[in-house]
Formats: sequence, structure tokens, C-alpha cells
Amino acid sequence: MTLLLDTSLWIDFTRARSPASLKQFIAPFVLDPEAHLAEPVRFELLRSARPEESRQLEAQFATLPTLANPADLWQRATILGQACRQIGRTVVSLDLLVAAVALHHNAVLVSFDADFEAIAAVSALRLQRLERPT
Repeated sequence: MTLLLDTSLWIDFTRARSPASLKQFIAPFVLDPEAHLAEPVRFELLRSARPEESRQLEAQFATLPTLANPADLWQRATILGQACRQIGRTVVSLDLLVAAVALHHNAVLVSFDADFEAIAAVSALRLQRLERPT
């Protein structure tokens, strides 16, 4: 089963101030042999990373295979966004792109982000929505 790890996991996993218990909760997903990366996730994380954070992320990303973007990525994301609006939800554009990649590869999207529930409600997105441990 192909897993696509969303930005929300990576942020909590790599953030210095994240509690050790949260990092331990996320680690099995990052270390799972079925874990994959998507270009929209890579972009979202690296676009504002400081140089040291960028080096750390790139080193971690090098251990994961990347799911290719479908040729019609933007069209798929647009259709997902429109479907979400029809149920009264506005979803962040990058989340639509991530979901489109996951759908294209029939990957299970692993995320803390509740916006993906709206996308799953209007599509065949396989979502493993996590709750942060308390």
C-alpha cells in the first residue's frame, strides 16, 4: 500500500520545538517502506525553509521515492476544488494538488490536516487522518 506523507507530518516531525512524543508518533510513517513524497509537498516545505532546515529536509527526502505528478495535475486539482466548493468547503490549493497526486497513484494520504476530509468526501481519496497525541 503506497503512502503519501502530507506536509503536516513533515512539519511536526522536523520542527525543533515539536515534542518528542509527537515525533515518535510520526516516525513509523516516515520510516515505512511504503512512504512516498510528492512534489507539491516538497515545494510547500522547502519554499520557506531556512538553509539548515532545507539541508535536513533534502537529506530526509532523498530516502523516499517521489510519486510523479500526473500530466493533468492542475486540471485534476481544479475539479477537486470545484467539487469541494459544491459542498461548501474551500480547500487550500496546495492540498488540492497533493490530493490529486495521491488519487492518481491510488496512494493513501497520511495527514493531520482536516481539509483532506472534504476532498475525501467528494472523491475516491484514501485518507488516513491522524490526530496529534496529547
